[in-house]
Amino acid sequence: MYIPDYFRQKDFDEIRRFIEENPFAFLLFPVGDEVTTTLIPLIHEVEGGKLIIYGHMAKNNPQWKKAMDRKVTILFSGPHHYISPRWYEIKKSVPTWNYVSVRITGTLKVMDRKDTEDFLIRLSTFLDAEWRREGREKEAYYQKMVGEIVAFRVESQTVDAGWKLSQNHPLSDRKGVVENLEKAGDDDARKMADMMRKMMGK
Repeated sequence: MYIPDYFRQKDFDEIRRFIEENPFAFLLFPVGDEVTTTLIPLIHEVEGGKLIIYGHMAKNNPQWKKAMDRKVTILFSGPHHYISPRWYEIKKSVPTWNYVSVRITGTLKVMDRKDTEDFLIRLSTFLDAEWRREGREKEAYYQKMVGEIVAFRVESQTVDAGWKLSQNHPLSDRKGVVENLEKAGDDDARKMADMMRKMMGK
């Protein structure tokens, strides 16, 4: 993923926070002339300073067999928004798009039954703690469904994070972008304005 240095996010804690807040990601890997794509919720932990990504697919989904023990790419995407040159004080500007994303590569390893059950507990605790407290994992139906999925882990080999938040523009222009994003009113615009404001220290 091409990321100019002034857009590159290097803060490990910020990257972790971002993928935790945006867990629905693309799992990508080549099969022949095609790029196979799966959209799945993912969670992570840190081992030895590396991000470990966990997810699962339906056992009937043939993609896990093709991805097993192969290098894959995981792409987390966050808020994004069109940025108009009308929002800048410097008029010699062009339209652009601000966005936040994280790309992780690593080898996909399928987990055994015990590790799969442990992963599912962590996943349900993260996504639906109230349901998790009901202890439904002991029921026969739940145990049967565990057998219908394949869980995996990916130990990160590379982590590339891009925070394109108008850092290549003067502070006055960035303030103008924030003001206009707030006026836009949609959810992505508000999130983008918050991220820009945080980066500017305001």
